[in-house]
Amino acid sequence: MGEERNDLIGKVIDYIFSMKKITLYLIIIFILGFILRLIAAINLSVSADDMHFVTHAINFFSSERLVTYDQSSGLWFAFTDIIYGFLGYTQIASRMAALIFGSLSILAIYLISREFFDEKISIVSAFLLAIAPFHIKLTISEQDVMAMFFVLVGMLLFIKALKNNKLGYFSLSGMFIGLSIYSKVYTLLFIPSLLIYFIYVKVLDKPHTLVREHFEHPKVQGLFNYNRKIKNKLISKDNSKKILIFLLAIFIFTIPALTHNYLLYKDKGIMDLQFTRVTGLGKNISAEYYSWDHQFNAKNDWKGLIFGNSKNSGSKIPTLLQALNYIKVGDPINFYLGIIGLLVFIVYNTRKKHNPEYIWFFISSILFALPFLASIILLPKHYVFLEILIIPFGAFGITKFNERFFKSSKKSMNAILILIFLISLVFLGLNGKGTNTHFYGKSHVAQIIEFKDKNIQEAELIIGDSRFYRGRIHWMFQGNPYLEGVQFLEFINQNDQIPGNTVMHKVYFVECAIDDCGWGNIAEQPEFNQSMELLTELFKQSGKLIYSVREPDREKNYPPFSENTIETARIYSATLPIKDSIITYANQPKEWFLYTIGYQPLEKQYDYYTAKGTIDKFLDTIAHWIVIIALILAFISPIYIIYLILKD
Repeated sequence: MGEERNDLIGKVIDYIFSMKKITLYLIIIFILGFILRLIAAINLSVSADDMHFVTHAINFFSSERLVTYDQSSGLWFAFTDIIYGFLGYTQIASRMAALIFGSLSILAIYLISREFFDEKISIVSAFLLAIAPFHIKLTISEQDVMAMFFVLVGMLLFIKALKNNKLGYFSLSGMFIGLSIYSKVYTLLFIPSLLIYFIYVKVLDKPHTLVREHFEHPKVQGLFNYNRKIKNKLISKDNSKKILIFLLAIFIFTIPALTHNYLLYKDKGIMDLQFTRVTGLGKNISAEYYSWDHQFNAKNDWKGLIFGNSKNSGSKIPTLLQALNYIKVGDPINFYLGIIGLLVFIVYNTRKKHNPEYIWFFISSILFALPFLASIILLPKHYVFLEILIIPFGAFGITKFNERFFKSSKKSMNAILILIFLISLVFLGLNGKGTNTHFYGKSHVAQIIEFKDKNIQEAELIIGDSRFYRGRIHWMFQGNPYLEGVQFLEFINQNDQIPGNTVMHKVYFVECAIDDCGWGNIAEQPEFNQSMELLTELFKQSGKLIYSVREPDREKNYPPFSENTIETARIYSATLPIKDSIITYANQPKEWFLYTIGYQPLEKQYDYYTAKGTIDKFLDTIAHWIVIIALILAFISPIYIIYLILKD
């Protein structure tokens, strides 16, 4: 057995040393990027949306849902629900999609760069994304990173389709774009971008530069020169067929959202939030559910996009500049490297020293998504595509700088990249605008979940200080009977009137030690704050303090390996006489953002519909099968991107 093990290890070592250097570099870069994102997934603080989505993912797939009310999508929720089944309701489980697909995006940007640049620029692009602070800090429980991975792969395959003229690539490209839309609906804005790039390649551009470089035989070059003279016709049977297949593949993965809204409207006269906003159908009825959401009446402010004073931002600064500022503040390294690299790229192209295609690809890629999003919604996470797509310019600039001043010295390139890496480590600890904090220290939410899983029995009651944001309470205490502090006080005050037998029960109380844990307005509610202080005093007198939660101060910047923390939460335990009916109540599913957590009972959910008639039932069945197919494709997509790397 020992000899077999040694033989296996020897074969692995031999295989590693037989690799091309570029492959080995890429593996090292991928591992580095994965480690940084793993730290982020474990440590990063949470946001309101973060807490919103983690609970909506619970039992999403098992309840046979198609979408959620505000996303018009379901792939991330179904994927995360399956991960919960393996890892439990933990912070790392809720962020597994961002961890996996964020890391795989490193490989995707390498492959996209290889379509336009050489290996040096491509490997530097992969490195810059691996250490990109903005991208790393989005390793949270949200859909954008996952969706952008599918967009990147879709873009890559679309480029390959144009280069190789194969229908299979067009269908695969559409499939991945479809997966991105079923992950985050705004990614449909990249469809017209790809069609514009199609027009550029087919009508305006000469045959793909890299293709010509791969075929250097004079006769083959002669054919390319001939094609340059005649140019491709845009409107042709062949081109129409390619685009139709591309769009059809996309459409397949829009069926779940379309089906949900069609059958829901047919059954109850309402649609989800996004469909209501766009179509206006059932808006009067839907107002009962969505009118509180700012997206309900949201409209694009195109004037504010350019001239400022937008109705959607409350700022005099043009919203386009605000969107760009998210990247500048969240990842100043790649932002400025990208801008400088873009200028260098333009200079090189004016001197006809380099293929200009990437700049046209970049322009077409952001042509629709950037202005549309910036004109209607300013959430930093939605602009991660801008950071990713500008990175190849930064890699180009670094490479040309090294060529110009250091004659492509490996030592100088390594020194430049190490310096950039060290600066990135510093920026990861900064309290950047629009990014989550605590990269260098574990958040109180993560610590409380870990403590609960290791020390609190599933049947033991947990009371969460109501000064914790409600979403955090719902998430932190999943798997246990739990109540908010306000609810527990009500039960105590009405104890004599509550039915049931009095039992001695182990109770844990989690205190918000800083008086406001996520709400942001507790200081304006002194009476509410005082009530929670009284509850805290009860547990101090009746029980004991068993754990102090310390985390970095989210208002401060932190250097690498910093241990400077503040106490943000305390956990007390006590054995108290309480009515058994309170425990029963605490075990009941809680309501959160229009849904019962876990979607049980299913038929009680406000957007539950009944498919009536053979055609509607058939359509509903097809939609659910597409969800399963989308999930399978999502889980095997890592294998496919590795296959593309090996093939390349």
